[in-house]
Amino acid sequence: MKELPLVSVVMPVHNAEEFIGEAIESILNQTYKHFELIIIDDASTDASWPIIEKNRRIHPKQIKTLHLSRSLGRSGDPATNIGISKARGKYIAKMDADDIAHPQRLEKQVNFLEKNSDIFMVGSQAYVIDKEGKIIGRKNTPLNHNDIYNNFFLYCYICHPSLMFRNLRMDGDFYQIKFPYFNEYFNFFKLMNQGKKVANLSDYLIYYRIHGKNNSFSNIKKKFLSTLAIKKEFVFKFGYEPTLSQILYTFAQSFFVFLLPDKVVTFLYLLSRRVIDPKDLFCGIKNRLSPYFSLIKRFGYFLMK
Repeated sequence: MKELPLVSVVMPVHNAEEFIGEAIESILNQTYKHFELIIIDDASTDASWPIIEKNRRIHPKQIKTLHLSRSLGRSGDPATNIGISKARGKYIAKMDADDIAHPQRLEKQVNFLEKNSDIFMVGSQAYVIDKEGKIIGRKNTPLNHNDIYNNFFLYCYICHPSLMFRNLRMDGDFYQIKFPYFNEYFNFFKLMNQGKKVANLSDYLIYYRIHGKNNSFSNIKKKFLSTLAIKKEFVFKFGYEPTLSQILYTFAQSFFVFLLPDKVVTFLYLLSRRVIDPKDLFCGIKNRLSPYFSLIKRFGYFLMK
């Protein structure tokens, strides 16, 4: 019987005491059992490290840990590089400390990579959840390499925490830390530019959590400047040729980002990416206004008497 390939799941952690236990449990509960979980604690100052160590003592064969005395920051990318350098698996899966993996995540991604030897990296669709784990939206991405590449100037159409890729022992770090934010956006494009093919599964294999302590949607304007610098690299360093509509869209996007308040920009971003479902939005408005609708209806009955 053919031996199953080992998967190295790399999880950077920084002050995630509220969610780290659930994230670890979601990996331990995978239907695909041939994995190692490498957890790099990026100098957490809360109870994350004791929770990590408690799980390691219970599952010493599967969980490997490292505690950094000084935080490397940068959204966990340097800590992830350390984890990748220690990975023994044929495949490496990225996992964030505040997210939840679908039980079949590893199984489905391994099966896909085993059947598609030309694909270097595979992601998936993602449910967006709130602090309590309630689904509040979706992150949808194109499935095939060409669609991902052709639209990459507009957005990073690879859901970062859903990644699994081949452990090819590349020279240097997997994540090149070059920009203040969104280095994965630059690095994924660089990999595609080197000829590595990517894909996304149609399955929703990650539950991507939005909460008060993650910084995914803070400092929106600074982060947008970072994406503009990255897009400039796409064009002038790598020769990417965006369409006229993509250029006009980016100009319009820039205008609104710097014109509108941060909270409005964040809301519109979440709405445009379907992180907030328009149906839920209108239902919420309807629910908030329902007492007034009731009063209006009663007033109408009064007028008709």
